[in-house]
Amino acid sequence: MTTMKENESKIVTDTVELKSKALLELLEGAGSNAGKDKSLPTLNAVLIEGAGGYLMATATDRYRLIEGKIEVESGELTRSLISLADIKRISTLVKENKSGLVTLNRIGDLLTVSVLEGSLTVTLLDGSFPPTAHLLDAVESEPIPVSSMAFNPALFADYSKIVGKAKAVKVYFGGEGKPMRMRLTGEAVEWRALLMPMRYQD
Repeated sequence: MTTMKENESKIVTDTVELKSKALLELLEGAGSNAGKDKSLPTLNAVLIEGAGGYLMATATDRYRLIEGKIEVESGELTRSLISLADIKRISTLVKENKSGLVTLNRIGDLLTVSVLEGSLTVTLLDGSFPPTAHLLDAVESEPIPVSSMAFNPALFADYSKIVGKAKAVKVYFGGEGKPMRMRLTGEAVEWRALLMPMRYQD
């Protein structure tokens, strides 16, 4: 029989503190690549995790994939899947932050985001985010020359929301029909991203 004390020990409780400007860049950038179909909740979301001095955010809509990381001031955070709607709510709160620091505190399936002006608590999703690390690692190899490649211009245009319209996006090709590796240069975020090619008929 499980005791109350044992049940309490199983509840995830952790906290991370970081700069609000960096967190906003991370969440908005990752959120731009999340799936928009609400019938697929684990894709209509952003996965965050804090470990080793960094907070990482990952998102995919099956046609593109992005992973970003920023340095944290202190603490760690267990893998937490946040709906895209809640990511936007958190971003709105962080934009109003005047203190420069924000705290993320997780207790069980609740995540509380606190700034000087107030706080917001969201319920985390309980689904499983698809494995993606191997896909990003696979495109880190040397680029391969290709004769041509087609891509969705609307999806590509979203990268300007991450790096800004004045900065370039460098594309590395992994071969015919293979994902393209996108080199994105952020202000505080280290990005890794890929974009799937489209079929094109002349």
